[in-house]
Amino acid sequence: MILDVRLDGFTPNELPWKFEAGTPAITEAVGFGAAVDYLEALGMDAVRSHEERLAGYTLTALRDRFGDSLTIYGPDGVADRGAVISFLFDGIHAHDISQVLDDEGVCVRAGHHCAKPLMRILGVPATSRASFYVYNDEADADALIEALARAERFFAL
Repeated sequence: MILDVRLDGFTPNELPWKFEAGTPAITEAVGFGAAVDYLEALGMDAVRSHEERLAGYTLTALRDRFGDSLTIYGPDGVADRGAVISFLFDGIHAHDISQVLDDEGVCVRAGHHCAKPLMRILGVPATSRASFYVYNDEADADALIEALARAERFFAL
């Protein structure tokens, strides 16, 4: 990367070598390969099927429990979405929900999720987002529902 280093500066190498700093991402490549092997062993159709089942279960449970007091963003049909569910309680900031859920041991993300223009279009400052994958099941969705119910009681909606 560097041809010369002095107290008053340095001289970079020629292209493309000047962009080859540090140790190659060997660990990351090995980890990525292990992840690919794991997912191939599960079968991507099985992964997708699991996501759809869990998303459907969670969306139904959220709607049944909270009705119109909880806005769920994204497509209604599980075939058109992943198992990532963004939501917002009426009158409660997403960060406040996130804090209460954290106290309950339920991890969600809160914020604009690198989609600030979308948040402006939606007219909201932020959303909370629960993400499910192959290592989650209905018990995790139930824990989310129960923690949200506690948050709802805490904020006395």
